[in-house]
Parts: sequence; C-alpha cells; structure tokens
Amino acid sequence: MIKMKQPNGGGHGPKSRGMQGIRRQASRTIAAVIVLAFSAHAANAEESLANWLGNAKLLADARLRYEGVDDASKTVRANALTARARIGVQTASWNGLAALIEVDGVWNINNDFNSTRNGRTNYPVVADPQMLALNRLQLSYASPFHTTLVFGRQRILLANQRFIGNVGWRQHEQTYDAVTLANTSLPGLTATFSYVVRVNRVFGTSAPVPAAGPAAALRCDCHLFDLNYAGIPGLKLGAFAYFLDLSQRSGPPTARLATSKLSTTTVGARASFSFALSQDLSATFSGVAAHQSNYRNNPLSIDLRYWQGETGFTYAGLTGDLGYEVMQGNGTIGFSTPLATLHAFDGWADLFLTTPANGVDDFYVKGAYAIPLAAHVLHIDRVTATLVHHDFSTDIARAGIGTEWDGSLEFGYDHFELLLKYADYRGSGVGRGGFADKSINWVQMAYKY
Repeated sequence: MIKMKQPNGGGHGPKSRGMQGIRRQASRTIAAVIVLAFSAHAANAEESLANWLGNAKLLADARLRYEGVDDASKTVRANALTARARIGVQTASWNGLAALIEVDGVWNINNDFNSTRNGRTNYPVVADPQMLALNRLQLSYASPFHTTLVFGRQRILLANQRFIGNVGWRQHEQTYDAVTLANTSLPGLTATFSYVVRVNRVFGTSAPVPAAGPAAALRCDCHLFDLNYAGIPGLKLGAFAYFLDLSQRSGPPTARLATSKLSTTTVGARASFSFALSQDLSATFSGVAAHQSNYRNNPLSIDLRYWQGETGFTYAGLTGDLGYEVMQGNGTIGFSTPLATLHAFDGWADLFLTTPANGVDDFYVKGAYAIPLAAHVLHIDRVTATLVHHDFSTDIARAGIGTEWDGSLEFGYDHFELLLKYADYRGSGVGRGGFADKSINWVQMAYKY
C-alpha cells in the first residue's frame, strides 16, 4: 500500500496559516466596514433628525378685532374687543414624516357682548369666548405612492367650504380630530377621504352659558369622501359624499336632540368652467347640486335638496359674480351644513347659520376690485374693496325674508392687514324664517408671520 505523505503539520503548515491569517484579516475588515456603515447611517439619521427639527417653521399670527352689533331683537348693543394670538411649529419633512403643533389664545378685552360662555345673554352674540386651547396637533406622512396621510387634530377644507370647513373668520377656528388620506395617483384627480371622530368648534373648551347653548365639541362618527378633477384646462369637476353621525356628550336633552337632527348623508356634484374672452377679460360658470337624507341616529325623515348656480367675470383687477342658491326646507327642518364655514355664505350678518324650516333661497350679486392707484398712493401692497347684496326668500312659497348689504375694504402691506367690514340686514317675514334687523361693523388689524 502506498501512503501519501501529508504536508507539514497535517494541513497546518505555513501556507495554511497564512490563509487563515488572511481570512481573519478579511473578517476584521468586513466587520469594520459594517460598523462604519452602521455608524455612518446612524450619524446620517441623527443629522437628518436634527435637520427635521432644526429646519422647523414657526407658525404665528395675531389679530385685534372690534365687532359692534346692533340687533333689533336685543335691548343693548354689543361692543366686543377681542384679541387672538396663534403660535405653532411645523417640522421639515424627514423620510416623508412631518409634525405640527399649534395653540390659540383668545382674550376678551371687554365684556360688553355675549360670547356664549360669559352669561351676558342680554347682548347680541359675538362668538369669540376667552380661551387657551390646542388648535392643531398632527402627524403627516407623504408616501412615495402619491398619497398623503394626516393624523390628529387638523384643518379640513373641502372645495369652497360650503359643507366642510374651518370657520376661519372667528378668532378660534373649527378643527377636526381625524385621519385624512389624499391621493393624486391619477393625473388631474385628487381623491380625499377623512374619518372624523370629534369636531372641535369655535367656542373653545368651556361649557356654554346657558347650558342649552352651543357645545364646545361634537362627537362624530363621520366619513367624508371628496373627488376633484382638474385635468382639462379651464374645467373643474367634483363629487362628494358626506356621512355625518353627530352627537354631543353633555347638555340638556333638548340640545342633544337638536344635535342628533344634524346627522345626515349629503351626496352631490359640482362643476366650474372658466374661459378667456379677451386678453384681460375672462368668464366663469359654476354649479353645485346635492341631496340630503337622514343618517344613523337622526329621528327625522329628511329628503332635501341643495343647488347653486353662479356666473362671474374678471377684468383688470375687477371681479363680478351673480348667483342663486337654494337650500330646501320641509316645514320641520332645513337643509343643514353644520360643519361649513358659514360666515362666507348667506350674508355676513350670520343670521342664516341654521337654515330655516321653510328653507332659504339667496339671490346675490357680488363685486370686488383691487385698487392699484390707492395701493400706489398709500405705498402699500394692496387695497381691495368688496360689495355684496343678498335678497332672501323662503324656499316654500317664495316669501321674502329680508335683504342684506355687505361691504369691506382691505389694506395689506407685507405681513400686516387692516380690514374694515360692514353688514346690514333688513329683516322681514319673521314668522316665516326671517329675522329682526341686524347690523354689524368690524375693524380688524392682523399680522401673519
């Protein structure tokens, strides 16, 4: 038998030992590279997180407002002087994530008005109670799939806010505890869905005085669907479905019942078309139609309709609009929009915040003009004048329930704004859904950073 001679050391000779040394050195090198890679990633992550916080944006604005109200249904005039400071922080985006926190402080400098919380019920209402309140607290994520998610206390502004908005005119705005998804995967199409669990209203966190007054917040099991298409120049199309299940936790039974009657399903569509008539002149036609029915805990049977048509033009800083809006009523309740930015519709005197039981039809004419000569003479950025006229009637029987003139003059310079504003409602048909005469004048100074 022939025996093969093994290399020195049975495989543990100088060459083998050299190979093992090489392997050990390679292992150490790979390990070092891995450690360095993780260290670099951690350093980059730490640096990114530092940038996320370090590049945060300050959110700040302040308002000082005088609001005087003459209401023929009250014995005294309201003279409200209120101030608001809103301050917050919004982080930069980090891997698609961003956070925001914002706080409102509202101060009543005097007490000659009914804030809905101060018990001064002999005065007209100016719904700006004193408070320190969390306004927004949200976390947002912008995914790579053309989808944005917002979670927490947030603004929700859908279309022109006729149905869902933030009531931004009041010192404390309306916000929503919700999760919102917005998708823009298809060209020109934006699809938005919000699930809302709580509506934080303009009245702050304290209880109403008297107890039957407007609740600070509403519980909400609400689903908001909204589609907008703008893929064709000049044409905008939209569709929406809002399922509102509203209730309030506290308050007398009459107040809780009234809130439950606001639980509705509203389904509708909207369209607008703008086109140029010349180099400086353009025209717009728009329309909205919706149907409303009772939903969930609503004890009423509701079958009501809404529609609105408007035509307008713009020319060299001048805009004009002519419109007609119908909110039906059935003699028991009117078409309701409890989450809308209501001040922007049916007159600035805020008399039709709740649609009368017989409904309300509003024929309106609006004009606005940005006055370049005035801005030039005053050495400021802009001067804008607005004038609006409303003619109200009931939807049932078309009986007149008043007219209103609204006007404003706005001066803007850099971050500052001065606003002079007036509303004058001349009432009629009180028994049919109209109101007593009411006029309001405002002087507001604002700063936004």
